[in-house]
Amino acid sequence: MIREVLNEALEMQKTIVRTIERYRFEDFKIPHCENFVNLVKELKVKEWQSGEALDLYRMSVLNHYGILRKLTESIKPFESAFMEWMQTPVVVEILYDLDSSFREAAETFAKTINESDDLIALEAMRIANGFYGVTSAKDFAAIPGSTFSVLAKIAEKMDTDDYILAILASKSWGLNTSYIFGDTFLRVFRDTGNFLKAINAEKAQMQRMLLEPVKLQVDIMRTHGFSSFDPAEYMRLYREKMFDIVKMSIEDVHIANVVMLPTHVGDVGHHIGWQYYSICRDEINMELLRVHLAFLMRNLNADGMRSIFDISYYATGLSSLLIYRMLWDEGITAEMLARFFTERFYNHIMLRQFDRSVVNELHVNDLLDFAFRGQRLADRGWKIGGIEPDFRDYETSMLQHGELYAYPFCAITTKFATLMKFADMPCLLAPEPVSIAVLVNAVALNPEKPFAPVSLCKNCATAHVQPAKCLHCIATKIS
Repeated sequence: MIREVLNEALEMQKTIVRTIERYRFEDFKIPHCENFVNLVKELKVKEWQSGEALDLYRMSVLNHYGILRKLTESIKPFESAFMEWMQTPVVVEILYDLDSSFREAAETFAKTINESDDLIALEAMRIANGFYGVTSAKDFAAIPGSTFSVLAKIAEKMDTDDYILAILASKSWGLNTSYIFGDTFLRVFRDTGNFLKAINAEKAQMQRMLLEPVKLQVDIMRTHGFSSFDPAEYMRLYREKMFDIVKMSIEDVHIANVVMLPTHVGDVGHHIGWQYYSICRDEINMELLRVHLAFLMRNLNADGMRSIFDISYYATGLSSLLIYRMLWDEGITAEMLARFFTERFYNHIMLRQFDRSVVNELHVNDLLDFAFRGQRLADRGWKIGGIEPDFRDYETSMLQHGELYAYPFCAITTKFATLMKFADMPCLLAPEPVSIAVLVNAVALNPEKPFAPVSLCKNCATAHVQPAKCLHCIATKIS
């Protein structure tokens, strides 16, 4: 099974990279994703796996693609951000209809939000003032400054049960609306100067995320001028097609997994989409994706892996080593990178304290974490789990020829510059397609065990330049 999942995961990564390579000089069209969608369509239930769990992901991708093809030919570049935020809201509302007790738990949670002015005020002020520094507002772990962390702190006031886990999971590995804690507070306080109004507005949005997620998501998209298609119609069609799939899953799949699995459709219209097309129109950027893929395919081997989780462990570790190798070769350390983005963050706060989006640093934070993990592995001999990676695909690549991009004797940051082109969107270098394949297969093996909300220490890169950040972290305390 490990070998089979590994092959599936690598094939997903390869199909996406090859699709970008093929269409990168064209305008993005939804049918460009067809090869990837066909790959997902062919996913098979393996021995001891739950078909219902697998179908929560598989059919979500297929229905997402089919609905998009019905509603539009393409998506505007700015609007691709919303592609993977429209599924969890629908699934949550389906579950409310199927289980009134889940709805009651959400109402209780909303009531607790309304009684948490002290906590919400404190966290909102910290976000406004940049207290946590560079962070990921949408993180699957409860790191300081994340929306999930605020929800988890509110949940500490309640008795934990499966429904509370599901609510938290819907903002951990799930994406229940594009609501991000702090954004509403910033906008309202900027416009009114009234702290109480800003806090009440923030609470109202958080409560809407729980009680009317579909309507909230539609409102958010329309507020941003979304016009590629009618989001309300998308979610109506998605509900229609997913209702029975969700209904069939609830007997065997933990509710915290049900709210999380369907949202992983980002390969369609997001990873395969405008941004990677634009980035990879520069040949050296395309080369990095090619090298990264070849590096994974050369070094990932099922021999010696004890579980399918090892696939994700090695894939992300190898990716970290490659990222750090690019930095190291040009004399740059992970600490330098973290300090640079931290200084940039605090300067930006002074420039645009109330006009920024709280989610701005999401992907940069991910890249910093990968760089630091790569540095830790490099300090241990450039190995991961006893494997000493073969870097030949990198060492013989175009990435070594900075003279194509700079005066030959001064080409000292071309690798760094190439990597920075992905800093705001490192999804494929993470590599997310591989991690998603592992997650889906792992849940299908143990559907009754909640895989989210996530409880782990991420050993955050930013904590190495702001160590006191760890004092405010509850990431390892989630029940």
